[in-house]
Amino acid sequence: MRRGLLLLALCAVAGACGSDVAPTPVCTYTVSATQMSVQAAGGSNSVTVTTQTECSWTARSDANWVTIGSGASGTGSGSVGVNVSPNPTPSSRTGALTVAGFAVTVNQAAANVTCEYTVTPDRTSFSKDGGTGAATVDTAGPCAWTAASDAPWLTITSGAQGTGGGVVSYSVARNLDIADRRAGLVIAGHTFDILQAGDTGGCQYSVAPVELNVCMSVPNELTTTITTQAACPWTATAGVPWLTVVAGQSSTGSGSVRFRVSDNWDAPRDAAIQVRWPTPTAGQNVRVFQAGCLYAVTRSAIAMPVSGGSSTFDVLQQSVPNTCGGATQNACVWTAQADVPWITIVTSMPQAGDNRVSFTTAANITGVARTGNIRVRDKTVVVTQPGQ
Repeated sequence: MRRGLLLLALCAVAGACGSDVAPTPVCTYTVSATQMSVQAAGGSNSVTVTTQTECSWTARSDANWVTIGSGASGTGSGSVGVNVSPNPTPSSRTGALTVAGFAVTVNQAAANVTCEYTVTPDRTSFSKDGGTGAATVDTAGPCAWTAASDAPWLTITSGAQGTGGGVVSYSVARNLDIADRRAGLVIAGHTFDILQAGDTGGCQYSVAPVELNVCMSVPNELTTTITTQAACPWTATAGVPWLTVVAGQSSTGSGSVRFRVSDNWDAPRDAAIQVRWPTPTAGQNVRVFQAGCLYAVTRSAIAMPVSGGSSTFDVLQQSVPNTCGGATQNACVWTAQADVPWITIVTSMPQAGDNRVSFTTAANITGVARTGNIRVRDKTVVVTQPGQ
């Protein structure tokens, strides 16, 4: 009886008497390689998995050109068969396997592709009016190429780059010059030659701009541009002294005319730069419209005593258009001047904007009444003084 009780006590302490539950295994894994190098032609390879007999694992690929041929899953140690497809491109590539939780990198070499290119046709010609065209590129599938123009009047519209066979489309602008011209498209290292005829129908001219609007003071030179064929002549002259042509008085082909505009503090004015060429149309006038100023005085007649003295009047001004007057509308410049020596302008000159003119008159000792004038631009203030 004592022996039975002792056995029950030992079973209670051990917790194992009468139980058939197996312990959970502890699994450890190793793989035979974490890198795999494959030639461009592809082929088969394998990765060995080492683990305990009861431990399971899986293998998968993340690239469509790397496939699991055998051993996609297993229990205990085993082998994974790997198949790699041929690489058709001239660039190496990298894929990955996951085997028993380990990343296995697959590096495949680039294909040994010899790229040869043919461009057809290899030359063409256009009339002066230009147009569109295309060239065909023939080469192996993995071979890349580019196309570029060597002239601004020859533009690639599609097919600036490609891989394998393709088409390069282009556009040729109208030739405004009398002379023929030549350019090329460099396609896959080959030059596609394009010859365009010149415009033999005579010189054609265009001028821009043909109208300029400026304010009263123009510190910088102005420019107008003449566009014509390379051998076509033209001239440019100013019709008035306040316009001065400083460059481009005569030339051939396209060019520009630079000119200056003098300050204008009087009424608005306009004139022309005359661009002329030897054709029935004679040429083109470039009109220059310059803003000006309007003035008023608050007193048009002032009587001074025989003994002389001082007096004032106000000058009011306004630019036309008023957008040239500045934020405070004080852009017009003016000077008050007396036409007789017995009137002295006290206010410093010149002035800008609205302002007051102060002046003095000397005593009249002549015994005869006299009259003098103070002029402000187009306005006159008449000053009278009696005799003794």
